[in-house]
Amino acid sequence: MAPLTQKPVTIVTGFLGSGKTTLLNRLLQENHGKKIAVILNEIGDVNLDSELVVQSLGEELKIMNNGCVCCTVRGDLTKICANLIKDKIAFDHLVIETTGMADPSPVAQTFFMEEQLRQHFLLDAIVTVVDAKNIYQNLQEIKETQDQIGFSDVILINKIDLVSKDELTQVFDKVHKLNGMAKVIPTKNCELPVNEILDIKAFDLNAKTEINPKLTKEYHEHTHDNSIESIYLEEALPLDLARLTRFMELVLAELGNQLLRYKGVVHVGDQDNRFIFQGVHTNMTSQPDRPWLPGEERKTKIVFIGRHLPKDVLKEGLALCRAK
Repeated sequence: MAPLTQKPVTIVTGFLGSGKTTLLNRLLQENHGKKIAVILNEIGDVNLDSELVVQSLGEELKIMNNGCVCCTVRGDLTKICANLIKDKIAFDHLVIETTGMADPSPVAQTFFMEEQLRQHFLLDAIVTVVDAKNIYQNLQEIKETQDQIGFSDVILINKIDLVSKDELTQVFDKVHKLNGMAKVIPTKNCELPVNEILDIKAFDLNAKTEINPKLTKEYHEHTHDNSIESIYLEEALPLDLARLTRFMELVLAELGNQLLRYKGVVHVGDQDNRFIFQGVHTNMTSQPDRPWLPGEERKTKIVFIGRHLPKDVLKEGLALCRAK
């Protein structure tokens, strides 16, 4: 039996825009009685996901901005986990949300290759969120999508409201072919009982090494598609929402095939609430968010992730959205 001091760890993975942050917010807001520590990682130097996560977290939220949690910052991952114990942070469960470009197997590897982590952490499950609408495009363009599905213990087929019943059946068949052992759950907006993914003791090292024999050996090489880049933009002046909407429509029309993911927190000139927009490929959603907090700097922050994106054009276009 595992020592009582070991904290269960859930790794949440899934391609860009599949719904990982939505799932994380649900875990944090559910009345399950657990105190959850969170480690967030995203492509690029600035992590907007921390802006989109519910504000209930304090010292239990750790951000990793300097690369992919599955390879170049693995040492930082080890350090952060060790510091959670060293600093005596009170938590019952650790959730790691990886970048959408991450292969989860090296992340899992960290928890049984690092002796100092094995003493305090026990890998509970790898949960992969799948975008039902864009799964085929993602599988075709990005190999990590297949890695994420194939290595998971639980697969959430999310956004089922965006596909037909026949399409959903085809998605289930495709996922089953890639991973016939995982528990598959259809969801809309990642709505499901927390006990379906937390404290389920689903991670089986023996089964995982059959998928990836290198898993219990030294850290293996891992590379990403170097053509994918992250562009971060800020705008200090308030924006006009109608202008921003027209700007984004033009961006999607011209760059839709190059865009993988985009998301932003917007300062709208005549509103006291933040405005959130985000999207995958050419499918964009937007809605009002919480009020700006007292003392919080009101400014727009936007991240575009894709291939061969024209930063200067995007920056100039955003500036043209300023409110008069």
